[in-house]
Amino acid sequence: MSTKYADLQLVNNLAEHKLELPIPKEEGYAFVRYGLKENHIDLHHIEVSRNLRGQGIASDLAAKVFAFISRQNWDYTIYCSFLRTWKNRRVESL
Repeated sequence: MSTKYADLQLVNNLAEHKLELPIPKEEGYAFVRYGLKENHIDLHHIEVSRNLRGQGIASDLAAKVFAFISRQNWDYTIYCSFLRTWKNRRVESL
């Protein structure tokens, strides 16, 4: 993880159905919107504020999201093209 936010712990915002990095609001935001039913999570969309794009934050967030899902032992479905591409690249490199 290479960004200045790499050390931030992923937060599961249950009320808003977001897995997010707790970036100070004045600096921006980065989150994945999801749906959860029992032990299955649907990954709908990743979003990084415009001013933070191009810095690797989405990749850092993706890594944290998939690590979180693995720790929870959940199944998942990816609807977000960025997350699907990110995950496929990691699987191909193994």
